[in-house]
Amino acid sequence: MKFLRLNKIFLDNRCFRCQLKANGDNENSGGRRLQTFQALLRLSSLIPIFLLIFLVDLSAQQSLQSSGSQGARNISKISAPLPSTFNEALPKYISFQLGSPILRTSEHIGGELLLAPSLDGISIITDNIKVNAKETNLIIEALVFLPNSSPADPFSISAQLDSLGLIFNQFSSLEGIQYWSASRKIMRTLYVESYRIDNPKSRNRISDPSTASKLKTLLSKPMYLHQKDQTFDAIIFEVHCSITDSAFLMTNNNVTPVRMIGIPVLPENGLRTGFFAAPSPNGILLYFVTSIQSPSIARDRVFESASNKALALLHWFIEKASSQKLIDPVTLPWNFDDLPVDVRVSAIPNKK
Repeated sequence: MKFLRLNKIFLDNRCFRCQLKANGDNENSGGRRLQTFQALLRLSSLIPIFLLIFLVDLSAQQSLQSSGSQGARNISKISAPLPSTFNEALPKYISFQLGSPILRTSEHIGGELLLAPSLDGISIITDNIKVNAKETNLIIEALVFLPNSSPADPFSISAQLDSLGLIFNQFSSLEGIQYWSASRKIMRTLYVESYRIDNPKSRNRISDPSTASKLKTLLSKPMYLHQKDQTFDAIIFEVHCSITDSAFLMTNNNVTPVRMIGIPVLPENGLRTGFFAAPSPNGILLYFVTSIQSPSIARDRVFESASNKALALLHWFIEKASSQKLIDPVTLPWNFDDLPVDVRVSAIPNKK
């Protein structure tokens, strides 16, 4: 009987352990199922996030991939014949035919200027570039015809020149303008500081001229501009402006070295720029050129997005001129790489 009782206890204990094991297995299995279910819930909650990231990334990739064709469409076309004076002044290999883009550009290392029109006063602009020409300089040019379908009646070229002079002399309005950063693939602020100063020594800020008569008192002497972007230290430019019977002209050269965190990367006069604007009842022919000396260090940083910064200046001028009804609103891309092939001039055709 004792043996039977012990055997029963043993069997009961064994059954109990088996039951415990079974219960444990069931609990473990249930726990695993619960953990799996919870994991699936967490995963399902992340799926919309992953999908959103994927769609945003895909959209960005498609935007970048299609930027060229989109940019080619987003450029205004010539809709009326240019004045004969302008047509005759164009370089022989440049033609602003009806339906063609309003802009021609050139980006080249060294060599001669390719887009300068042969109009009175243009030599002031080209000579300023040539005086410091080197075969390693980066040269960026733009020639654009900006139409005006509703000119003032009666049309006054003198009034147009006064308005152009005032636009180009609003140095403070350049502060905060945007450009397309080729490396970052985003729009960035070009100038965080831009204003007129009395001279390079004291550097006291002074106001921009507000009237044509005030501007004309400044034309006989050099003016000075303080500018700072997000890459380099502040730079001081010497600016010269003049108004002829038919055009407004501006040249500027850096009179302080271009520095990055205090280290000189460009010497004085290593950065030269010129603007030439000729008005007519049909629109304005604008020529822009800049020459950047190849720096001893940080060449890529100096040259980076230089063409896009030039396009940003064109956008700035177009916005100001169209707001004053000097030209019609027009469309240009922000990214130089988006310009169609027929806009770019890399060399004089058939030159030996």
